[in-house]
Amino acid sequence: MTEFDAELRGLRLVHTGLVCRDIDVAKRRLSQFMGVEWVGVEREDWSLTVFGKEVSIPLRIAHASTGQAHFELIEAVPDTPWVTGEDIVQHHLCFHSASSTLVCQQFEAQGYTRVLGRSGDPQGYFQDPNGLLIEIIGDDLLAYLNNFYQQSSAAAAARESAL
Repeated sequence: MTEFDAELRGLRLVHTGLVCRDIDVAKRRLSQFMGVEWVGVEREDWSLTVFGKEVSIPLRIAHASTGQAHFELIEAVPDTPWVTGEDIVQHHLCFHSASSTLVCQQFEAQGYTRVLGRSGDPQGYFQDPNGLLIEIIGDDLLAYLNNFYQQSSAAAAARESAL
């Protein structure tokens, strides 16, 4: 077993990323289907490195949690990694590692294409040779996301208790 294999076995799934054409329509549909409450959907300009190029991309991102599974919903933006020809599509799997910088370096060393982030960043999107997008995050980004998941779970629990 290589060091890369050992690090991969230590990864923890954080969320499944979805990309949609219309975030408001997708939120309604997925809320009914999964019984979740979405939080954090305001459009924000994100300064990112995409395929090695510094860009500013306006993104609408929402997060939801069932308590056991977490989801990230991103509205499609042309000419970015967040595109889809479908109303909604699974986009990426997000994993956490306390050693995210090392894991990212190992992904790059194994020939995965860094789609999001600069070489050496402690998080980013990586594409395997077959097209799968994998997001790696560290402790700081996990704490940021957990805040959204807690808000979503609390909102869903409040809705349930009001029924």
